[in-house]
Amino acid sequence: MTFQEILKKSVDVLKKAGIETPVLDAEVIIAHAADIERHRIIIDGPNEVAGVLEKKITSLIKRRAEGVPVAYLTGEREFYSLSFTVNEHVLIPRPETELLVDMAVYYAPQNGRVLDLGTGSGCIAAALKYSRKDLKVSASDVSEEALNTAIGNSNLIFSESDIDFRCGDLFEPWKGELFDVIISNPPYIDPAEADNLDLSCEPSLALYCDKEGLSVTRKLIEEAEAYLSADGIIILEIGSNMKDFILELGGELGYHVSVLNDYSGLPRVATLRKPE
Repeated sequence: MTFQEILKKSVDVLKKAGIETPVLDAEVIIAHAADIERHRIIIDGPNEVAGVLEKKITSLIKRRAEGVPVAYLTGEREFYSLSFTVNEHVLIPRPETELLVDMAVYYAPQNGRVLDLGTGSGCIAAALKYSRKDLKVSASDVSEEALNTAIGNSNLIFSESDIDFRCGDLFEPWKGELFDVIISNPPYIDPAEADNLDLSCEPSLALYCDKEGLSVTRKLIEEAEAYLSADGIIILEIGSNMKDFILELGGELGYHVSVLNDYSGLPRVATLRKPE
């Protein structure tokens, strides 16, 4: 079978499975399996594919048709122009989460301290440290497996990374410490919505929480004041239905709150300034 033939076959399989981007997904998977650039699939179209490689591609395409995300099949995802290793222990980084990094880059003071809670793959912490090398970046996650992934990504991106990684739930590992910026993409999806979302392959611990998806965000905001320095700021990714909740809770606690829309026009990033 040639590259051209296996591409057509793969696209057909993904189309029948209802995959929204069958051509793109097939090309990415084939390129990954063959360890070539995507354009080589077209250039090498008439060339025969080795039997071992054909079996590998067929297996990966089958798993994609079953709903496994491409990033988990290739083991990597780009975020903030950096490549991150991803696996079933961490969320796949999304483009909208890059807004969190943008805001932290803007708000963090020179040589300031930044804390990334629920770091997952470490994409936020590493992208921030890469963009602002003056910052002292710390990060934590309740999942040891996720934290190991984050440490591995940091080691791949930096020859000498001084990101302080610790394992624990929210502020638990950071007793008595102060930060200029606290940043997080916490779980914020209502578990009742799980059946309506195509997220079954990603870690539920990083996606869902009780109280209609609000409990972790509420706890984080309520506890954050004790860990914020003077003029400190909280930067959070939120669900598109959480704007009123954030404005109300932040206002009750005396924060100056603003909500930024993502590129789709949906509320996505909340900033809360520490009460004076």
